[in-house]
Amino acid sequence: MRDEAQGGRHYPGQGESNAQRHSMVFWDEMTDRVAADYPDVEVTRYHVDAIAARMITNPETLDVVVASNLFGDILTDIGAAIQGGLGFAASANINPVSGGPGMFEPVHGSAPDIMGKGLANPLATLWAGALMLQHLGEATAAESLMNALEAVTASGAGTPDMHGSLTTAELAQAVQAAL
Repeated sequence: MRDEAQGGRHYPGQGESNAQRHSMVFWDEMTDRVAADYPDVEVTRYHVDAIAARMITNPETLDVVVASNLFGDILTDIGAAIQGGLGFAASANINPVSGGPGMFEPVHGSAPDIMGKGLANPLATLWAGALMLQHLGEATAAESLMNALEAVTASGAGTPDMHGSLTTAELAQAVQAAL
């Protein structure tokens, strides 16, 4: 995450090597190697608990976080909670290689405990679709989808995780109607 006051990118991990002497030492070494190729990017390291607290108390001061899979999973769940829940958290994994495909998906898992019950919030999936449209150069379509998502959420319509009564399909249909 980029510190708006100081600039740079923040890497959870440094100091975690005191608790995980092999994997986090390797993470620190690889971070240093990659950072050497980007001298214009400031690297600031944080313990994962410190960056988690900062995400909760001052999320506006952060922009980009680079983390291991373990810490990244924890931090994305915190980020999702800050924005309202896992049902809102969309992700875009952009392949930096020209012409390479990206991956666009909700941050949350498949939630097998609610599968087939119509309880899942489809907004993160739809938001990920908007991110994909933007990435593919379809800015107008992406904006239209985001406007529809905003209109539906502003109306108070929602699934149970949003304190609403709509099913997954009904909320998706409300977004479709708003388009």
